[in-house]
Parts: sequence; structure tokens; C-alpha cells
Amino acid sequence: MNHPLLRWTTWASALATVIILGGIGYYAGLFGATEKPDAAAGGDAEIKGTATVTTTDATQGSLSPTATAYGVVTASPQSSFVIQIPRDGVFKAVNVRDGDLVRKGQPIVTVITAAANTTAYAQAKSAVDFATRDVQRLERLFNEKLATNDQVATARKTLEDAKIQLDAQAKIGAGEGEQTISAPFDGVITGLMAVPGDKVQANNQIATLVSRTNLTVQLNLEPDDAVKLKPGAKVMLGNTFGGDQIEGKLRSIGASVDPMTHLVKALCDVSARDASHFELGATLLAKIDLPPKQGILVPRSALLEDSSGPYIFTISDDTAHKQNVKVLVETDDKALVDGVDPALGTKVVVDNNTELDDDTPVQEAKS
Repeated sequence: MNHPLLRWTTWASALATVIILGGIGYYAGLFGATEKPDAAAGGDAEIKGTATVTTTDATQGSLSPTATAYGVVTASPQSSFVIQIPRDGVFKAVNVRDGDLVRKGQPIVTVITAAANTTAYAQAKSAVDFATRDVQRLERLFNEKLATNDQVATARKTLEDAKIQLDAQAKIGAGEGEQTISAPFDGVITGLMAVPGDKVQANNQIATLVSRTNLTVQLNLEPDDAVKLKPGAKVMLGNTFGGDQIEGKLRSIGASVDPMTHLVKALCDVSARDASHFELGATLLAKIDLPPKQGILVPRSALLEDSSGPYIFTISDDTAHKQNVKVLVETDDKALVDGVDPALGTKVVVDNNTELDDDTPVQEAKS
């Protein structure tokens, strides 16, 4: 006969067992369910941690640095003509303006000779006429034995001196009432200093006529660049705002540094055909290739920089390696660097490199 208390105890034990087993199953399922997402997340993280990059081979090579300088288009001394008159006068007419392009034979200015010069010429001519008649008179007297050799010689000397004075006045144009000065060749008028009605003094410069077929560009070079260049070097010239470029050649390089600009002056010649592209006085940008340097050639896009300086990423064993480098030469699309360790890979990352860190796992993009 079962005791009621025993039956209740047995029933309670069974119920407790069921509750415990159920709890174990619940928590086992709960923790099992949370482990799977962690594993999945771990797999996703591993995929996301691999960067896809584009690479190219780093190669040994050379690259020429470029010297940049500014210059001004000037006239070549051999193709310039200084316009002046050798006597005093007054401008009657001025037919051109400063900067005008003129043709050979085109009138530039007309000058009326000053009265003082006209008088001097008339006096010199009168002296020659008088001396000529005096020589003739003394020679006639000498033939009649009424004059001595010394008298004839003195008269002849006086005549020669008078002719010299007249010739000097004729050379400066003192005998011309007015004179029109015309262009001796095609060119550009520069530095014009003439106004109708103004006086002009003898031998004062009125203007300069410059031929456009023989222009020179005066450059200002950095001293470090100047010592690396030689006459004959190719120079690419262009306007500072862009546009087409023309080729010139260095004619000469100065041997001293200008105390004001701290730059070295150099002259660059351009061909007659190309000279017409530029105006006198125009400011040009010049680019000159310096002697090439040797190093590792990489695309410009591979070069990055941070507080430690320039660097690149190379690939080895599917891992990115940051390498600090020294930049020797840079152009728009290439860089010549030094300090690359080939043991860390010879393939250089050229795309998606800004998101990389040292030792980042990578895979190369499929082409």
C-alpha cells in the first residue's frame, strides 16, 4: 500500500527531471543558434578584409627632370635698327604708332631740319665756293708769275678744309629742308618717342625697328638648373596660359647670378617660322629637359604620401607592403623612385592603394 507522501515525492522528482532536461535543450539550442551567425560573420569578415587591387611591374629605367623657367620675347641685336637723325629738327609728321608692324619702305617720321643746321650748311657751301674761286685766282697769278707756290698751296689747303666742313654738313643732312625716314626692312616699331611739332635733338633715338624673323627669348634659370645645361639644349616654349608650344635652342647661358632676381640669365633662339607665334614683350613659360637620372620607374598613380614622406605599396605573397621611397623625378604620369626593396615584391599597386595598410591581404583584379 503506497503512502500518499511517497507518491507525491516520486511525481515531483519526475516533473523536476523533465524541467531540467527541457532547460538544457533550450539553452543548448539558444547557444547553438548564436554560434552559427558568429561563424558566418567570421567568414564574411575574412572576405571583406581582402582588398582587390590593380598592379603593374616596377622596372629599372631613367627619367629626365624638367627645368621650368620664365622668359620674355626680345629682339635680337643683329636684327634691330635704331631710328635717329644726326641733326636737330622738328617732327613734321609721325606715320606710325608704337607696336605697329611696318613694311620695308613705309614712311615712319618726317623731320624738318633746324634753322641752325641749315645755316651751317649754307656757310660751309659758301666757304667752298669762295675757296674754289681763290684757288683759281692764285693759280692764274702763279702762271703769270705774280703769286708764289706757298700762296697757291695755302689756298688749296683752305679749299680742302672747306670741302671737309661741307661734306660733314651734307652727311648729317643739314642741306635738306626736310627728310622722311622709311623702314629699311619689315618689322615692328618699338620705343617710339615722336610727336608732331616736338623738337628732336641730333642723334637722339626716335624708335627701334625690330625684325620678327629673328627673335630671342631671354630666360631666367634657377642656378642649380643652369649649371646642368649647355648651349644647344632643346627648349619648349609656350604662353603662360597654355596653347601650342614651339621649339627653341639655348644660345648662351650666363656665368653669374643676378643680384636682384638670384637667377641666371640665358638666351634662347627660335626659328624665323616660329617667331611669328609670339609678340614682342610676351612672357613665356619654358621647359628644358635636364640630364636623365636612373632609378625605379613606377606610374605616378602608385605614389602616395603621408607624414613620413612618399611611399608605394608592393605585393608579395598576396600581401601589400608599404615601402617608403625617395622620389628622384616626377612627371604627369610617371615617377622615378629609389629605395624599393625587391624582396617585398616587384609588383606595384596603382589602383585602390589609398585604402591599404601595411600587410593588408590583397587579390589582383581580373582583367
